Amino acid sequence: MLFVILRLLRHNELGVFHAYRRRGKERAKQRAINFDGEVVDRVFPAAKDTDDIALLLRYQVDDGVGIKAQRLRRQHKNWRLEGNCPEDYCYDFVEPGCLFAMVVDAGQRPALGAWAVYAVDNQATKAILADGESNGLAGRSMVALHGDEGRRTLAVLQKSKPDLFMPEESPVTKPKPAMTMAAEDRSVRLPPNARRLVRILASVGHTLPSAVADIVDNAISADATDIRITFGRPDSGHGRWMTIADNGRGMDAARLAEAMRIGSETDYESDDLGKYGYGLKGASWSQTDCFTVVSKVMGQPAAHLTWDVARMDSWDAQRSDLDPWIAARTEIPEHGTCVLWRSMRPPRSTPALRGLDPYTAEVQELHRHLGLVFHRFIEGKVPGRKRVIIRVEGIVVEANNPVGHSATKAYDMKSVRVPTPTENATVRVQAFLLPSEQEVKAIHGTDVDAARMELDRLGMYGRRNESQGLYVYRNGRLIQWGGWHQMWTTSDEKTKLARVVVDFDSTLDDQFDVNISKRMVTLSQQLQAEIKRLAVDARNDSKKKYVSSSRVLSSGRASGSSATSALTKLATTAKTSTPAANERATTTSATSDLPVVRLVKTDAFAWKLMKGMTGKQEIQVSGTQVELCNLLASIATDAVRLKALAEFLTRLDQAGAQKLLVSTTAPK
Repeated sequence: MLFVILRLLRHNELGVFHAYRRRGKERAKQRAINFDGEVVDRVFPAAKDTDDIALLLRYQVDDGVGIKAQRLRRQHKNWRLEGNCPEDYCYDFVEPGCLFAMVVDAGQRPALGAWAVYAVDNQATKAILADGESNGLAGRSMVALHGDEGRRTLAVLQKSKPDLFMPEESPVTKPKPAMTMAAEDRSVRLPPNARRLVRILASVGHTLPSAVADIVDNAISADATDIRITFGRPDSGHGRWMTIADNGRGMDAARLAEAMRIGSETDYESDDLGKYGYGLKGASWSQTDCFTVVSKVMGQPAAHLTWDVARMDSWDAQRSDLDPWIAARTEIPEHGTCVLWRSMRPPRSTPALRGLDPYTAEVQELHRHLGLVFHRFIEGKVPGRKRVIIRVEGIVVEANNPVGHSATKAYDMKSVRVPTPTENATVRVQAFLLPSEQEVKAIHGTDVDAARMELDRLGMYGRRNESQGLYVYRNGRLIQWGGWHQMWTTSDEKTKLARVVVDFDSTLDDQFDVNISKRMVTLSQQLQAEIKRLAVDARNDSKKKYVSSSRVLSSGRASGSSATSALTKLATTAKTSTPAANERATTTSATSDLPVVRLVKTDAFAWKLMKGMTGKQEIQVSGTQVELCNLLASIATDAVRLKALAEFLTRLDQAGAQKLLVSTTAPK
């Protein structure tokens, strides 16, 4: 049982080193390193609280490597590593935040291992804290990693101090006996049971929307710009079935065969959305036992293959002629790929959406999921990618940018450098503050339905409190959202308006442990520490909005009936400015360039000029500015006057006039 144990040392633990005491920095008299109870329970599960756990540990001394018997002793809820206070000068660098690393074989008594301390700015420290394996340190003071959990961390330790953290043949761990090759005539061929293997491969945690998204990943990676999803009604005569068709490059027969192979050897570009060469099979088998892929390269005949669990004993994919209805549903005009799932398994639980039958609710969930995870592609905002149109049952999927609302406040973006074994990668982090419920309602005035729909979108069609936190993107595709990981253990109602966008590319897949369904990511301790620092302002501002939301416009110059009158007048004017149906033919040209006027409940600004989500110019005006509200209400249908006023407000902003105006109208 080989474990890698990591801890960021605190000031009160550094007295264990004489070098720290000689520098006169010690205040506490502790002569031990703290060990978390959870870590000891995992590494030494048979140890009782009354036991002293014996260890024989190697460590660095001034002239090489020493070895000393130490012990873990229980103290209150935690344990302490005692029995060694090195006097060596090689520890002159120790300071709070330096990294303590131990590799220990806990499968014997005494446990054998080695430990070392690394400076804060040491390359090994940076590499370990930048790797997703260290993510637990963001929420706890110590982590214990077993086997593959700490594979890369162990490699860093072995490279940095090979005399301490030797490979498996070192005396720290027992050497393994040499492997012997069986005689060829004694081998036994044991092909896997196809049905059972498929069940295992299918259990990667996909839902129907996430499985569809995995197929859409492949389409976008193949440069598709038009993706059409048809979800056959289960009562249409062919059971429960679905097609996902795209106009990408397509595949010839040889490439299709490789794509259908389990564990296919796929070469991914740096901006591809795929990862393991497994998405097509895993996503498909999570929904059905039988799926067909038809693909066509421009100028070549279409190729097709089918995996059917009932006919997989020989591991031969089927290429027999397709049933007429399948051939019709998977026909490709020029180039592209179509995946067909048939005899799909019904969901264990059906979506509960008021007034909708389960089938319609599933279609709606597909729209919402795809509109969220691929919103940048739908908006055409992914560098190097063309805009993508996704249709479900013929209806275009609308993008749902989680920080795209016009009233969202964006904080400065930070680029975080993350070292990898081959290069330095960059993660972009940016915090955002969403508008409050009151602000959204004020923007939409008397249009209650529009406000409700906007709030639903902002809350990811769930509870807004659960949608706060991190929104993690890989190559422009949203892969995980909501929650604060290990940085904050709870989602406070007061911080529900705070979101942080984290962007990285596929060069960090290993460091961040992107899982096989590309739905989970493990962020390193280094990155979480940086994110936490950047998120504080947004969380604090969210708390301020929570506290002040009940008294917006309750004091100041624009209080009482005058503010209410201005709000009503402007909202009513904007509402009635839309031409009636029989007038639209003659007024479209006059109103198409009409700036959008929105009233907001805020005292942070008097007005704001911006581009709305539709690309139109917006004039947002605070309800504290009664005179400006009245002026806008009087010209709300006159595009020329509105544009002239917008230009004048821009000049006032450039002259700094708004700051003076806000300071005199802010509530006392």
